[in-house]
Amino acid sequence: MLILLLSVAFAGCRNNTSDQAEKNKEPMKINTQSPKMKPSNFERTNHFNIKPTNASINTSKWIPVKGTVHIPILMYHSISIGNGLCVPENEFFSQMKWLKENGYYTLSPEEAYLVLTKDIKPRENCVLITFDDGYEDNYTKAYPILKQFGMKATIFMIGRSINKKNHLTAKQMLELSRNGFSVESHTIHHLNLNQLSADQQTSEMKRSKELLDKMLHQNTIFLCYPAGVYNEETLKLAQSAGYKMAVTTEPGDAFRDQGMYSLHRIRIFPGMSLEGFARILATPQ
Repeated sequence: MLILLLSVAFAGCRNNTSDQAEKNKEPMKINTQSPKMKPSNFERTNHFNIKPTNASINTSKWIPVKGTVHIPILMYHSISIGNGLCVPENEFFSQMKWLKENGYYTLSPEEAYLVLTKDIKPRENCVLITFDDGYEDNYTKAYPILKQFGMKATIFMIGRSINKKNHLTAKQMLELSRNGFSVESHTIHHLNLNQLSADQQTSEMKRSKELLDKMLHQNTIFLCYPAGVYNEETLKLAQSAGYKMAVTTEPGDAFRDQGMYSLHRIRIFPGMSLEGFARILATPQ
């Protein structure tokens, strides 16, 4: 229980990498049941957003790229003041304003998948903006800023945190999903997958996908590993669970040679200067 509580605490994800040795640890016992949601929060809603499939995205005017496409996937957690995972609202605003002024196109997960696998881009400068854990301020602070600039982003939601204090409600998730945001999987309990058995990993991934698919009437294709940790078994199980790609916390731009289930991201820290932010985007990582 202590591991579970620590996993979902505001400290969020840690910057760890894959650890093959963890495969041999004794699997922990967890409750593999999906969290029960109140019907009033989402089942009574009559109109759902249907996310576009790859087949429905018009790529006729996209730009072909020679060689393998690299894209920056930006990693945020909370838009607030606090620890190293909290980016202040004014800094986030300045960063999004810079992206807009410099012609960056914000990708959806479906668009990012096509960019990475087909070596085509909708615009010369592209970026994928992600938020881990599904904090409430993603809705109250980040969402209005991104709407102001006509931009979209992806939130990796912890299943058991839906409707919990300081996290998104089902109603907020529905609104985000209808208005340019993608709500994707951060598993059910936010446990280190490399410490779980194959069956437990599968349960965490599949139940999260099933929950989001049902709530948002979508095909959830994107997974974020809790704390960024995984093992070789995790990569295979993520694909078997129905995901098309997954991200880690390993630093750098994302490209398909990393493996579509072990894509890298660029962590945005509080206090980063706008010049430093611009340098990260302009320089291949």
